[in-house]
Amino acid sequence: MAALPAPAAKPPTPPPAAQAAPSTPEASALERLAQAVASDVREVKPEPPVALFLSGGAPELRRAFGTLLASRLASAGLAPVVLEAPSPEAAEARAREQGARTLARITLGVEAGELRAHGDVFGTWVNFWSGRAATRAPSPAAAIARSVEADAAALALAAVEPPRTPAPPEEPRPLRLLGAVLTRLPAPPAALAAGDLDGDGKDEVAVLTERSVLVFAADGRLVAERSLEVLPPSPAPTREPFGSLAILSGPPRIAAFSTRFAHGEVLSLEGGSLRGVSRLEAPILGPEARGAFVPGQTAFAPEVRLGNGEQRLAGVPTRFTTFSAANSRVLLVHPEGSATFFPRPSAAPLQLSGLGAGSALGDLDGDGTPELITTSPELQPSPDVLRVFKTNGGDPTIHEPLWQGPLPSGRALQVVTANLDGDKRREVVVGLTLPDGTGVLFLLRQGAP
Repeated sequence: MAALPAPAAKPPTPPPAAQAAPSTPEASALERLAQAVASDVREVKPEPPVALFLSGGAPELRRAFGTLLASRLASAGLAPVVLEAPSPEAAEARAREQGARTLARITLGVEAGELRAHGDVFGTWVNFWSGRAATRAPSPAAAIARSVEADAAALALAAVEPPRTPAPPEEPRPLRLLGAVLTRLPAPPAALAAGDLDGDGKDEVAVLTERSVLVFAADGRLVAERSLEVLPPSPAPTREPFGSLAILSGPPRIAAFSTRFAHGEVLSLEGGSLRGVSRLEAPILGPEARGAFVPGQTAFAPEVRLGNGEQRLAGVPTRFTTFSAANSRVLLVHPEGSATFFPRPSAAPLQLSGLGAGSALGDLDGDGTPELITTSPELQPSPDVLRVFKTNGGDPTIHEPLWQGPLPSGRALQVVTANLDGDKRREVVVGLTLPDGTGVLFLLRQGAP
């Protein structure tokens, strides 16, 4: 009788896999700036208590930064106290009154897409017996100059206006736009659109890239993404990313058409994902406008149909790269930097010049009349400049702009306005194409006075 084989040795049970540590969310711009300034203050070895005087920017921005900076200095045992004073000079006397031995005076601001802090830190003890003039101790003493890339949260705080007593209606205050990166894109943007997709009263920002559609919330958070790779390829694709993107109403949907593919899609946002609703045979330029691509070119054919497609917009002279409509006004930008502006669809158009491909109409000051927002008409401007013009009559560009300012590096080829906070004033979102093949959404909004 053959011997039975010995049972195979049971392999040792592997130890349980270590759970991956949860990813730490990236620090906000305010947190990064507070950490940098706190390091500079600690570097001079100040004598506690340390008084903090903050100026510049909106009150909400100063308050948030002061809380974060005080927390970091408290962790270092510096017993910080935040002062209220009418001026930096008055803050020095106030610091002595409260027994502070060191004073840090910091001015905050958002400029050119950066959150900036600059000022000084010094000892408050003064030698009144050194001669005719009282003198400060030689240390601690240092200048502070720090900046970080601003984010949407910092920009929102910088835009909060202080409460004001009721006053009679007055002219809208001058535009003062502050900018920050809203989010970074894995690929260059081909088209932008904005609209309320989830019914919360605030717009989402939709982005069409060459091969996908992405939706972002007002804080730059990615809400949903859908690849278009399942669509058949176009027989005449363009060399650069191009297409049409629009937010449709009743119910809210996204109409997306990339020239990389033979047809587009109508999508709906459901449960945090984009679901295909129907096939799109022709590009939709806006909620009430239809168009057609020029095969193989990054341009639309010189024909726009309004409403259900039966009314033709008369007076479109040639192909165009940009379409925008707001409050019955229509803007078409042509490849060579000229534009056709319709004060009303039924009115004779005005021919404009000197506009960039990144152009849009939108009410930025809440007066009910849309402004014209446009980038530089140059092919490779350095830097690109965003300009805002009134559209109350005639050629808007013959007047001085209401506001203008530089944009971050990159090709600014798309601009859209969005109501990201539910008020009457719309914000500006610029799509930037970067040399490394990625993109950026740059947000500009009205700053506090």
